[in-house]
Amino acid sequence: MTDYFYDTTGRITACRNEAYLDSWQYDAAANLLDRRQGETAQAGAGSVVPFNRITSYRGLHYRYDEYGRVVEKRGRNGTQHYRWDAEHRLTEVAVIRGSTVRRYGYVYDAPGRRVEKHELDAEGKPYNRTTFLWDGMRLAQECRLGRSSSLYIYSDQGSHEPLARVDRAAPGEADEVLYYHTDVNGAPEEMTDGGGNIVWEAGYQVWGNLTHEKETRPVQQNLRFQGQYLDRETGLHYNLYRFYDPDIGKFISGDPISIRGGINLYQYAPNPLSWIDPLGLSTTCLKAENGYSRGKRHGMKLHPNAAQAIADKENKPHGVWRSKDDLKYAGEQAATLKPGEMKDFPINPNSKSEVYIPGGNGVPIKPDKIRVRNNGDGTFHGFPIDSTTAGPIFEKGK
Repeated sequence: MTDYFYDTTGRITACRNEAYLDSWQYDAAANLLDRRQGETAQAGAGSVVPFNRITSYRGLHYRYDEYGRVVEKRGRNGTQHYRWDAEHRLTEVAVIRGSTVRRYGYVYDAPGRRVEKHELDAEGKPYNRTTFLWDGMRLAQECRLGRSSSLYIYSDQGSHEPLARVDRAAPGEADEVLYYHTDVNGAPEEMTDGGGNIVWEAGYQVWGNLTHEKETRPVQQNLRFQGQYLDRETGLHYNLYRFYDPDIGKFISGDPISIRGGINLYQYAPNPLSWIDPLGLSTTCLKAENGYSRGKRHGMKLHPNAAQAIADKENKPHGVWRSKDDLKYAGEQAATLKPGEMKDFPINPNSKSEVYIPGGNGVPIKPDKIRVRNNGDGTFHGFPIDSTTAGPIFEKGK
């Protein structure tokens, strides 16, 4: 059993189980500070992280370029140098351990998905290739050295939570299906074969590093948080539009969608146990579906007579958003759900939204809850409800 402790803003401040004990402090922008709970700042250490760019944390040291991208990481295990292209994509990493230097390269397609990674020889020529195929924005398959391959199957349409992996050791050989068993946030904890035997298992620290990893035979399971793929050569997690560093619980470059993803451009999530960011873009708040800020169905500007007409015609209550603050709150709650999941939450304080009931003559009642669904594409579907008159939740309910 693992115990977690939180502050008043919902951030994890400590974690404790039989194998793992740790605690954290944050600045006002939710950046990890280089001290644990109860510790005071050392000389020269501040209580804020300038520009949200961590430069020193638990023996690791980071250097950034003028675009806010990490270009060097130094620690006890060596130094890594990062090279970026004009699209802010990581294209090359040099890993230096003592007198040994190994270089790795990454190739992307037009939408920005990584389609190949490889090692570079002394002349800069690639070898030891791994290629990747995609289904939209989800990893569909990887092929290693042009021979062995793994096909990924997910738990639901639009979800990034893995369900199974279909392995083929070489062309022409029979497939083997391995099954994922995941934590509440979708991170794999075990893989089993068709007979139910565990072939891989692991435990995680809060921010994604492993506490342990065990294989009964070579399977090299690299999926981590939803949408993340571990690069064992660097320890970084490829997260589609960015790379995530579990050593500091942050991305190593700014958010491509800028402040639309939140004011902290490097933050992964306020709580990685219940929040996910499969695209490397934003977890803090999902955007409302098109029309919610206008006069369409459930929209802020829908006329009371129109809302009443919908309730009368469909003979069921009809919720209408009435403020941007209400939509923002709804987006924050929807971001805590898995893609495709729908759930009711308590209404936000000072909500201005309304519910129209059949035969209500255009006089709305106050909702006490909201019903929202994470669409899995960065948006949410939902509406305010009165829990005494609302019907049950349907997976694709409107």
